[in-house]
Amino acid sequence: MAGPSHPEAFRAERQFTRSVFAGLVLLGLVAVAGPLLSYRGDVLEVRGQFRTRTAREARVYAQALSLHLKLLKSELSRVAAGVGPDMQEDKATEDMQDLATPDAGLFRQGILLLDAAGRPVWSEPPGLPVTPSLRERPWFQRVLAQQAPTVDALAPGSSTFVVAVPVVRKNRTAGMVVGLLDTGEELPGAQPTGENLTLLVLNRHGDLFVPESPPAWATAPGFAAKVESLLTEGGQEWELLAGKVFAWATPVPGTELRLVLAADETATLAPIRDRLLLQLLVLAVLQVGTLLLFSLHWRRVYQLYLRMERRAAEKETMAALGSAASLIAHEVKNSLNGLKAAIGILSPSEEQGLAVRTIRGQIDRLAHLATSLLHFGKPSRVHCIPVDLPHLVREVLDGLRVLPEAEEVRVEAQLGGELLLLGDPLLLATALDNLVRNAMEAAVAAKDLGQVASPEVRVRLRQQDGEAVVEVEDNAGGPPPDFENRLFEPFVTSKPKGVGLGLTMARRAVEQQGGRLTFTRIPGGSRFSLHLTVQPPHDSPDIQELSA
Repeated sequence: MAGPSHPEAFRAERQFTRSVFAGLVLLGLVAVAGPLLSYRGDVLEVRGQFRTRTAREARVYAQALSLHLKLLKSELSRVAAGVGPDMQEDKATEDMQDLATPDAGLFRQGILLLDAAGRPVWSEPPGLPVTPSLRERPWFQRVLAQQAPTVDALAPGSSTFVVAVPVVRKNRTAGMVVGLLDTGEELPGAQPTGENLTLLVLNRHGDLFVPESPPAWATAPGFAAKVESLLTEGGQEWELLAGKVFAWATPVPGTELRLVLAADETATLAPIRDRLLLQLLVLAVLQVGTLLLFSLHWRRVYQLYLRMERRAAEKETMAALGSAASLIAHEVKNSLNGLKAAIGILSPSEEQGLAVRTIRGQIDRLAHLATSLLHFGKPSRVHCIPVDLPHLVREVLDGLRVLPEAEEVRVEAQLGGELLLLGDPLLLATALDNLVRNAMEAAVAAKDLGQVASPEVRVRLRQQDGEAVVEVEDNAGGPPPDFENRLFEPFVTSKPKGVGLGLTMARRAVEQQGGRLTFTRIPGGSRFSLHLTVQPPHDSPDIQELSA
């Protein structure tokens, strides 16, 4: 089976991941398309209803304003009919006073009686100031020429408007009665008819009738021409500094005034937009949640796949090396037995003592390697018997005193009293031997490199949460960071002369007995912790055999 680093495996993985993500993106686009299409349809429908309602309100208001102005004209016509010959007040005086009452009159700004030359004959209230150029005003000339009532601005740009009715005597305009209006107080609708609505009443020349304080865009040059265009084309969407508004214009019946109703659609469309944003937010949360769940699930599946690939590769490696390792180990052990017997014949004199100890250390090292190869090629069976763990640890430490590194390393042991548990003493001794041997070799190597002055190895035995924990610590600085995640892989080592089987065999020996072996980087070194479940044996324990 191909290993996890095979290029074809990575290509297949990338292709599968791209396909899944493309499918999720496509589903997301389909999910988003629904709310967007619904939003577009809702906006068009609401906008059509809003504009229809705006046009209807503009026409209704124009009719109401027309009726009100018609009332004002009729009242002034009644006053004009009471003006006597030679423009005398006669019976019109009382009527004019009633219409100009400050609190309840229709013309609170006042009423004027002008002659044909534009001079005031009488006014209510008396002494009402009048500009001397009224005769030049377009509305004054229009009343004289047409002998018909009119409504217009008192002067260009003025917020005071006039309702002028002619006084006709013998088919000649003898004068006129003029009512003055404050458009902010004396007309219905002088205030906005609703929120986000702007009502404008103006004449042909762009002089605003309503409101008293118009917006800046309504006083811009060319606004009157824009309104005339609006009358012929119907409603239009205007781009203003504050945004877009929908404007509708209609003439005020019976007058030359124009009424414009400008409506801001933002407030009307805001709920629809908010609903769309909420839907998109929910979809985004669902999509992100789906992607997260998929990523987590895919990560777990991919990690499982990598573990299966790694285990398959390990099995293939062990199957390929098993026979060769066993053969090599048997041959090496046979040779070592002969060397060991031969070295036993030598006399350990002072001159030969160093050489004898060195040869014995190398023989022991090769024997350890041969044993590791045998265990790797042919895993042993587990024979659980009562084991005194502190005594077993002492025996392992005593057996390692013959190593060449033992003279340079200070080994400190804290083992406590008796602690019995069920285990395989051979496998436990093998695991402990590997851990302590590695720690001693690493400490001496750190000393040779000048990293530490005094190599130390500490072995502690303690009980914690129903487990027996054997900790082996050193001050060798720890393995390189790139080797930390691969410490327990077979044939992976950071030592120049290492084989990479010690930690692998140690972990396997511990796990075969239901325990676990962990690594922790500590300040200045490493800590390997061997955890075994404490199961005190009975008086006559049965031997348990477990398949490796």
